[in-house]
Amino acid sequence: MPIRTVGMLLLLVQIAALGGAPIQAAPGDSRSEPAPLATEVVAGPWRLTVAEVVTGDAATEQVLAANPANEAPRDGFTYVAVRITAVNDGDQPLEITGDDFALTTASGVVRRFTGAVPPDPALDGVAQPGETRDGWVVLGAPVNDDDLLLLYDSVSLSGDWADRVFALSDGAAIDPADSPLAEANEVGLTPDDPAGIGDAIVTDDWEVELLGIASCEEVFDMSDFRVQALQVGDSYDSAPWLAVNLKITNIRVGGDPAYLSTTAFMLVESDGSTTSNVITLTAPSPDASGTYYPGATREGWVAFELPAPYVDSGTTLIRFLPFRGEPDERFISFGEEWTDCRH
Repeated sequence: MPIRTVGMLLLLVQIAALGGAPIQAAPGDSRSEPAPLATEVVAGPWRLTVAEVVTGDAATEQVLAANPANEAPRDGFTYVAVRITAVNDGDQPLEITGDDFALTTASGVVRRFTGAVPPDPALDGVAQPGETRDGWVVLGAPVNDDDLLLLYDSVSLSGDWADRVFALSDGAAIDPADSPLAEANEVGLTPDDPAGIGDAIVTDDWEVELLGIASCEEVFDMSDFRVQALQVGDSYDSAPWLAVNLKITNIRVGGDPAYLSTTAFMLVESDGSTTSNVITLTAPSPDASGTYYPGATREGWVAFELPAPYVDSGTTLIRFLPFRGEPDERFISFGEEWTDCRH
């Protein structure tokens, strides 16, 4: 009998001996059972410990002092500096960086990739088998958000087998959602009857509302160097750019997060078919795409460069479909708000 089968039978025997009692989550397995401070947790090939946490003004001062290129957090936000001890418990060299970590709070929004240079020593680096790295990562959070939780969600280890959650303050924990926040509606079901600005689309998993749009030079001014570099020369030349501002809420039940990609929003023709040759731009900040826990709400942007034939047709439709093959596609019109700014 295969070893895996024997192990499964032993597990079933153990469960039966316990009278079928459910297996309890271990600290670090979820937001409702995060690992306490200074507690070592097995995270796949790593043994991870949150050794120190700095928040508020002290964290901002520490981060700004770490490197002259670091900028002050935007209004309403603060840096969170976390010192982590990471032991490579595997048999291969492993890389660990600040990009492997994210921060979430009671709001349910997941935030990562601040771009700030961490204080010295930085956690970033490679650990040989048995070696330990000890250093800082820098994340950001709204000033008034409660229940700071650190997520280990490696960008280099596929799947979620190594994912872990750490409390960054005593008692920080977030219970799973036990009921949906809204009931599914029939808004925007067809391309000939799309949702407009201010209309909420509600599927079984998501609530989406178009708050407004920006076009052409407005998008250029809102965007970072990656988008502005697409322009030829020193000035904006009126490329047909569109950015849509969306309010998005994960209305699912439970405690598992869901990732919403920018590809959930696609330009479509009047019959609902996908438009060809669309360039999806790096969105202005804040980006609407990202990881949402149940109950999380984010306002953010998705941006496109519109093909000339699409602009010429007068079509103003976007399809919302998080995953290809899902039955509940919805349609949104940005309508007369759009201005054709081409020369």
